[in-house]
Amino acid sequence: MSLIIQEGGLLTILQTVDKQTNSKQKNNEYNGAVDSLSPMLANKLVGNDVNEPTLEMSGQPAVIQFTEPTIIAYSGGDFNGRVSEEDIQPNRIYHVDRGDVLSFQGSTRGSRLYLAIAGGIAVEKSNVLQSGDEVTMRRNYTALHDEIFHMMSNKRKVSWGIGIYSLVEVYLSDIYHIVKRPDVPAEVYERLEEREYTVTREENRIQLSVEGQEIDFVSAACVSPGVLGGVYLENNLTIALNDFDAETELTHIGTIPSYHMHKLGQKRRGSKIKFKAVDSDAAHAETYGHYLWVNSLFKAIDYKISKELVKEKM
Repeated sequence: MSLIIQEGGLLTILQTVDKQTNSKQKNNEYNGAVDSLSPMLANKLVGNDVNEPTLEMSGQPAVIQFTEPTIIAYSGGDFNGRVSEEDIQPNRIYHVDRGDVLSFQGSTRGSRLYLAIAGGIAVEKSNVLQSGDEVTMRRNYTALHDEIFHMMSNKRKVSWGIGIYSLVEVYLSDIYHIVKRPDVPAEVYERLEEREYTVTREENRIQLSVEGQEIDFVSAACVSPGVLGGVYLENNLTIALNDFDAETELTHIGTIPSYHMHKLGQKRRGSKIKFKAVDSDAAHAETYGHYLWVNSLFKAIDYKISKELVKEKM
Protein backbone atom coordinates (compact mmCIF):
# COMPACT_ATOMS: atom_id res chain seq x y z
CA MET A 1 0.00 0.00 0.00
CA SER A 2 1.07 3.60 -0.35
CA LEU A 3 0.66 7.28 0.39
CA ILE A 4 -0.86 9.31 -2.43
CA ILE A 5 0.41 12.84 -2.98
CA GLN A 6 -2.83 14.66 -3.81
CA GLU A 7 -1.11 18.05 -4.03
CA GLY A 8 2.65 18.29 -4.34
CA GLY A 9 3.10 21.55 -2.42
CA LEU A 10 6.01 23.89 -3.12
CA LEU A 11 8.75 21.25 -2.76
CA THR A 12 8.13 17.75 -1.39
CA ILE A 13 11.04 15.33 -1.43
CA LEU A 14 11.83 11.94 0.08
CA GLN A 15 15.05 12.70 1.89
CA THR A 16 17.65 10.95 4.01
CA VAL A 17 18.93 12.47 7.24
CA ASP A 18 22.54 12.56 6.03
CA LYS A 19 23.93 12.84 2.53
CA GLN A 20 23.96 9.55 0.59
CA THR A 21 26.37 9.14 -2.29
CA ASN A 22 25.71 5.45 -3.03
CA SER A 23 22.09 5.61 -4.18
CA LYS A 24 21.37 3.21 -7.04
CA GLN A 25 18.29 5.17 -8.11
CA LYS A 26 18.90 7.41 -11.12
CA ASN A 27 17.92 11.09 -11.02
CA ASN A 28 17.59 11.04 -7.24
CA GLU A 29 19.59 13.31 -4.97
CA TYR A 30 19.74 12.15 -1.39
CA ASN A 31 21.88 15.05 -0.24
CA GLY A 32 20.59 15.08 3.32
CA ALA A 33 17.91 16.93 5.25
CA VAL A 34 18.42 20.69 5.47
CA ASP A 35 17.30 20.44 9.12
CA SER A 36 18.69 17.06 10.21
CA LEU A 37 17.33 17.11 13.78
CA SER A 38 13.64 17.26 12.86
CA PRO A 39 13.48 14.01 10.82
CA MET A 40 15.28 12.19 13.64
CA LEU A 41 12.72 13.43 16.18
CA ALA A 42 9.80 12.45 13.94
CA ASN A 43 11.29 8.99 13.34
CA LYS A 44 11.90 8.46 17.04
CA LEU A 45 8.27 9.26 17.84
CA VAL A 46 6.91 6.59 15.46
CA GLY A 47 9.40 3.90 16.52
CA ASN A 48 11.66 4.05 13.45
CA ASP A 49 15.42 4.11 13.32
CA VAL A 50 16.27 7.82 13.57
CA ASN A 51 18.02 7.75 10.17
CA GLU A 52 14.99 6.44 8.25
CA PRO A 53 14.12 8.62 5.21
CA THR A 54 11.22 11.04 5.71
CA LEU A 55 9.18 13.40 3.55
CA GLU A 56 10.75 16.85 3.61
CA MET A 57 8.24 19.58 2.69
CA SER A 58 9.36 23.17 2.15
CA GLY A 59 7.23 26.30 2.05
CA GLN A 60 3.67 25.10 1.37
CA PRO A 61 3.50 21.41 2.39
CA ALA A 62 1.84 18.67 0.37
CA VAL A 63 -1.64 17.21 0.80
CA ILE A 64 -1.38 13.46 1.39
CA GLN A 65 -3.93 10.63 1.42
CA PHE A 66 -3.33 7.37 3.28
CA THR A 67 -4.43 4.06 1.77
CA GLU A 68 -4.08 2.02 4.98
CA PRO A 69 -3.93 2.68 8.74
CA THR A 70 -0.55 3.78 10.04
CA ILE A 71 1.24 5.84 12.69
CA ILE A 72 2.70 9.25 11.80
CA ALA A 73 4.57 12.15 13.37
CA TYR A 74 6.03 15.32 11.92
CA SER A 75 8.59 17.81 13.21
CA GLY A 76 10.29 21.01 12.08
CA GLY A 77 8.55 24.32 11.44
CA ASP A 78 5.47 25.29 13.43
CA PHE A 79 2.96 24.02 10.84
CA ASN A 80 -0.49 23.14 12.17
CA GLY A 81 -1.84 20.07 10.44
CA ARG A 82 -5.28 18.61 9.85
CA VAL A 83 -6.38 15.00 9.39
CA SER A 84 -9.99 14.55 8.28
CA GLU A 85 -11.39 17.57 10.13
CA GLU A 86 -9.20 17.09 13.23
CA ASP A 87 -6.33 19.45 14.06
CA ILE A 88 -2.91 17.96 14.74
CA GLN A 89 0.38 19.45 15.94
CA PRO A 90 4.09 18.85 15.37
CA ASN A 91 6.15 16.55 17.60
CA ARG A 92 3.28 14.24 18.57
CA ILE A 93 2.20 10.71 17.63
CA TYR A 94 -0.97 10.23 15.56
CA HIS A 95 -2.93 7.29 14.21
CA VAL A 96 -4.42 7.72 10.73
CA ASP A 97 -6.94 5.45 8.99
CA ARG A 98 -7.38 4.34 5.42
CA GLY A 99 -8.74 7.23 3.36
CA ASP A 100 -7.61 9.94 5.78
CA VAL A 101 -6.19 13.08 4.18
CA LEU A 102 -3.38 15.04 5.80
CA SER A 103 -2.99 18.75 5.03
CA PHE A 104 -1.18 21.70 6.61
CA GLN A 105 -1.72 25.38 7.23
CA GLY A 106 1.00 28.02 6.94
CA SER A 107 3.79 28.09 9.50
CA THR A 108 4.17 30.77 12.15
CA ARG A 109 7.84 29.74 12.57
CA GLY A 110 10.13 27.82 10.26
CA SER A 111 10.05 26.98 6.58
CA ARG A 112 9.93 23.16 6.34
CA LEU A 113 8.64 20.06 8.05
CA TYR A 114 9.54 16.36 8.08
CA LEU A 115 6.90 13.61 8.06
CA ALA A 116 7.81 10.15 9.37
CA ILE A 117 5.72 7.01 8.76
CA ALA A 118 5.97 3.95 11.03
CA GLY A 119 7.87 1.19 9.26
CA GLY A 120 9.49 3.54 6.74
CA ILE A 121 8.74 4.76 3.21
CA ALA A 122 10.38 4.55 -0.21
CA VAL A 123 9.88 5.63 -3.83
CA GLU A 124 10.43 3.71 -7.05
CA LYS A 125 11.10 6.73 -9.27
CA SER A 126 12.18 10.30 -8.52
CA ASN A 127 12.42 11.32 -4.89
CA VAL A 128 11.10 14.78 -5.85
CA LEU A 129 7.36 14.25 -5.55
CA GLN A 130 4.57 15.79 -7.60
CA SER A 131 0.78 15.68 -7.45
CA GLY A 132 -0.44 12.16 -8.20
CA ASP A 133 2.79 10.39 -7.14
CA GLU A 134 2.73 7.45 -4.75
CA VAL A 135 5.09 6.72 -1.88
CA THR A 136 5.47 3.08 -0.88
CA MET A 137 4.98 2.13 2.77
CA ARG A 138 7.84 -0.26 3.48
CA ARG A 139 6.15 -1.82 6.58
CA ASN A 140 9.53 -2.67 8.07
CA TYR A 141 7.85 -3.19 11.43
CA THR A 142 9.60 -4.11 14.66
CA ALA A 143 8.22 -5.35 17.97
CA LEU A 144 8.13 -1.71 19.10
CA HIS A 145 6.02 -0.77 16.08
CA ASP A 146 3.59 -3.58 16.92
CA GLU A 147 3.25 -2.24 20.46
CA ILE A 148 2.74 1.33 19.25
CA PHE A 149 0.06 0.19 16.78
CA HIS A 150 -1.70 -1.65 19.61
CA MET A 151 -1.35 1.38 21.88
CA MET A 152 -2.93 3.63 19.24
CA SER A 153 -5.61 1.21 18.02
CA ASN A 154 -8.45 2.95 19.86
CA LYS A 155 -7.30 6.55 19.82
CA ARG A 156 -6.18 9.18 17.33
CA LYS A 157 -3.32 10.64 19.39
CA VAL A 158 -1.39 10.49 22.63
CA SER A 159 -1.72 13.25 25.22
CA TRP A 160 1.96 14.20 25.21
CA GLY A 161 4.57 15.44 22.77
CA ILE A 162 7.85 17.33 22.56
CA GLY A 163 7.06 20.78 23.94
CA ILE A 164 8.26 23.95 22.24
CA TYR A 165 10.23 24.88 25.37
CA SER A 166 12.32 21.73 24.95
CA LEU A 167 13.44 23.05 21.56
CA VAL A 168 13.62 26.77 22.31
CA GLU A 169 17.42 27.07 22.17
CA VAL A 170 17.63 25.06 18.96
CA TYR A 171 14.91 26.71 16.91
CA LEU A 172 13.96 30.05 18.46
CA SER A 173 17.35 31.65 19.09
CA ASP A 174 18.69 33.84 16.27
CA ILE A 175 22.32 33.54 17.45
CA TYR A 176 24.59 31.47 15.19
CA HIS A 177 28.16 30.50 15.93
CA ILE A 178 30.70 30.88 13.14
CA VAL A 179 33.98 29.02 13.56
CA LYS A 180 36.85 31.40 12.85
CA ARG A 181 39.54 30.78 10.27
CA PRO A 182 43.13 31.54 11.32
CA ASP A 183 43.79 33.39 8.05
CA VAL A 184 40.88 35.81 8.45
CA PRO A 185 41.58 39.05 10.39
CA ALA A 186 39.85 39.58 13.74
CA GLU A 187 38.33 42.80 12.37
CA VAL A 188 36.17 40.75 9.99
CA TYR A 189 34.52 38.93 12.88
CA GLU A 190 34.12 42.13 14.88
CA ARG A 191 32.15 43.68 12.01
CA LEU A 192 30.22 40.46 11.52
CA GLU A 193 29.06 40.52 15.16
CA GLU A 194 28.09 44.20 15.21
CA ARG A 195 24.61 43.93 13.68
CA GLU A 196 21.87 41.50 12.72
CA TYR A 197 21.57 40.11 9.21
CA THR A 198 18.32 39.48 7.35
CA VAL A 199 17.61 36.46 5.12
CA THR A 200 16.68 37.66 1.64
CA ARG A 201 16.29 34.37 -0.23
CA GLU A 202 16.97 30.64 -0.32
CA GLU A 203 18.21 28.89 -3.45
CA ASN A 204 16.81 25.36 -3.80
CA ARG A 205 18.01 23.91 -0.49
CA ILE A 206 21.60 24.86 -1.34
CA GLN A 207 22.24 28.31 0.09
CA LEU A 208 20.83 31.27 1.97
CA SER A 209 21.54 34.86 0.97
CA VAL A 210 21.57 37.41 3.80
CA GLU A 211 21.96 41.18 3.93
CA GLY A 212 23.37 43.39 6.65
CA GLN A 213 26.70 44.81 7.73
CA GLU A 214 29.04 44.88 4.74
CA ILE A 215 32.33 43.05 5.17
CA ASP A 216 35.28 44.52 3.27
CA PHE A 217 37.69 41.63 2.95
CA VAL A 218 39.21 39.73 0.04
CA SER A 219 41.33 36.65 0.62
CA ALA A 220 44.13 35.45 -1.57
CA ALA A 221 42.74 34.08 -4.83
CA CYS A 222 41.89 30.40 -4.46
CA VAL A 223 39.29 27.84 -5.47
CA SER A 224 37.71 25.76 -2.72
CA PRO A 225 34.77 23.37 -2.35
CA GLY A 226 31.55 24.90 -1.08
CA VAL A 227 31.01 23.11 2.22
CA LEU A 228 27.92 22.67 4.39
CA GLY A 229 27.68 25.60 6.80
CA GLY A 230 30.29 27.68 4.99
CA VAL A 231 29.87 31.46 5.16
CA TYR A 232 31.05 33.21 1.98
CA LEU A 233 31.39 36.80 0.88
CA GLU A 234 29.35 37.67 -2.21
CA ASN A 235 28.17 41.29 -2.15
CA ASN A 236 26.71 40.49 1.26
CA LEU A 237 26.85 36.96 2.68
CA THR A 238 26.01 33.50 1.34
CA ILE A 239 25.57 30.57 3.73
CA ALA A 240 25.74 27.00 2.39
CA LEU A 241 22.78 24.85 3.47
CA ASN A 242 24.32 21.92 1.59
CA ASP A 243 27.57 21.11 -0.14
CA PHE A 244 27.84 23.00 -3.44
CA ASP A 245 27.94 20.86 -6.57
CA ALA A 246 30.94 22.80 -7.87
CA GLU A 247 33.96 24.56 -6.43
CA THR A 248 33.69 28.26 -5.66
CA GLU A 249 35.99 31.27 -5.82
CA LEU A 250 33.98 33.10 -3.16
CA THR A 251 35.90 34.19 -0.06
CA HIS A 252 35.27 31.75 2.79
CA ILE A 253 35.35 33.51 6.18
CA GLY A 254 34.16 30.73 8.47
CA THR A 255 31.75 27.85 9.00
CA ILE A 256 28.56 27.49 11.00
CA PRO A 257 28.96 24.29 13.08
CA SER A 258 26.58 21.35 12.85
CA TYR A 259 24.79 22.10 16.13
CA HIS A 260 23.35 25.33 14.64
CA MET A 261 22.58 24.00 11.14
CA HIS A 262 19.21 22.60 12.28
CA LYS A 263 17.72 26.01 12.98
CA LEU A 264 19.48 27.57 9.98
CA GLY A 265 17.54 25.12 7.80
CA GLN A 266 14.30 26.61 9.12
CA LYS A 267 15.12 30.23 8.27
CA ARG A 268 12.90 31.94 5.69
CA ARG A 269 12.85 35.30 3.97
CA GLY A 270 12.82 38.11 6.52
CA SER A 271 14.29 35.97 9.33
CA LYS A 272 17.08 37.44 11.43
CA ILE A 273 20.57 36.05 12.02
CA LYS A 274 23.06 37.25 14.64
CA PHE A 275 26.60 35.88 14.34
CA LYS A 276 28.93 35.02 17.22
CA ALA A 277 32.51 34.09 16.31
CA VAL A 278 34.02 31.13 18.20
CA ASP A 279 37.24 29.16 17.90
CA SER A 280 37.39 25.46 17.00
CA ASP A 281 37.87 24.30 20.62
CA ALA A 282 34.69 26.07 21.72
CA ALA A 283 32.81 24.60 18.74
CA HIS A 284 33.98 21.07 19.61
CA ALA A 285 32.77 21.51 23.19
CA GLU A 286 29.39 22.82 22.00
CA THR A 287 29.10 19.92 19.54
CA TYR A 288 29.54 17.40 22.34
CA GLY A 289 27.02 19.23 24.53
CA HIS A 290 24.53 19.22 21.66
CA TYR A 291 25.08 15.48 21.15
CA LEU A 292 24.26 14.85 24.83
CA TRP A 293 21.15 17.06 24.59
CA VAL A 294 19.82 15.24 21.50
CA ASN A 295 20.32 11.88 23.19
CA SER A 296 18.48 13.13 26.28
CA LEU A 297 15.54 14.00 24.00
CA PHE A 298 15.62 10.51 22.49
CA LYS A 299 15.66 8.94 25.96
CA ALA A 300 12.73 11.12 27.04
CA ILE A 301 10.72 9.93 24.01
CA ASP A 302 11.60 6.30 24.79
CA TYR A 303 10.48 6.81 28.37
CA LYS A 304 7.16 8.42 27.43
CA ILE A 305 6.38 5.66 24.92
CA SER A 306 7.26 2.91 27.43
CA LYS A 307 5.09 4.62 30.05
CA GLU A 308 2.20 4.79 27.60
CA LEU A 309 2.63 1.11 26.74
CA VAL A 310 2.52 0.17 30.43
CA LYS A 311 -0.73 2.11 30.84
CA GLU A 312 -2.26 0.18 27.93
CA LYS A 313 -1.40 -3.15 29.52
CA MET A 314 -2.87 -2.30 32.93
